[in-house]
Amino acid sequence: MRYSLNYITAVVALSGLVAVLHSAPASAVAFEENEDAGEALGSAQIIPSGPMMLETISGTLSGFDDPADLFQIFLAGGQTFSATTVDSADFDTRLFLFGEQGFGIYFNEDASSETLQSALPASNAFTPTNSGIYYLGIASFDYSPVNAEGNRIFPSFSDFPIDTPLETIFTSVSGPTGPGDDAPLSGFDGAILSSGGSYTIALTGVQAGEAAESVPEPASTLALLALGAAGAALHLKKRQEQADLS
Repeated sequence: MRYSLNYITAVVALSGLVAVLHSAPASAVAFEENEDAGEALGSAQIIPSGPMMLETISGTLSGFDDPADLFQIFLAGGQTFSATTVDSADFDTRLFLFGEQGFGIYFNEDASSETLQSALPASNAFTPTNSGIYYLGIASFDYSPVNAEGNRIFPSFSDFPIDTPLETIFTSVSGPTGPGDDAPLSGFDGAILSSGGSYTIALTGVQAGEAAESVPEPASTLALLALGAAGAALHLKKRQEQADLS
């Protein structure tokens, strides 16, 4: 039986799509807090590193019972890291980043004057350039990271000049300039002025392995494309058979 060039082309395209669908790994993953992430380096929830990009971390804070979570993550480096809870948390958040040994790097209270959610930007003066293990913390307002002596690692109201506008204090992206800035993270302490809630931290520049949950969209898209190609090939085959019989 003779087949037209269109049918052969469709079959070849379908074969290629099936091969890609079978071999291509998930390009991104999402992580959801299991049990409860702790507030210290030794109790942080570890997100295994790997070749894929970690898009989100989701979890829950519950006021006085669980006002902070800490996650061990692996940064790709090159100042590509960013983290934000804007539009993805229903309470007043704070975000903190620490190095592998627990020393503070930077934090943010509010991403702008229009939101109570937080953002640690990429390509900032504080954004890490080196790849490796880091710790990402999230807390409800006004719960703060402290060192072993109980001193704040990052600045609070009293650490800013008295004439600093409140908007500047809340929206600043700040380095570790609190009274406990010269020592690593020991835990969190301070007033808890938010009841907490569910959150999702959107990320860039963070690598993760298959232990995190795969984001299915890329594979689903390929599956739909393969299904469409299969339908087109079948239609062309039927037309070819009808032409051969006539």
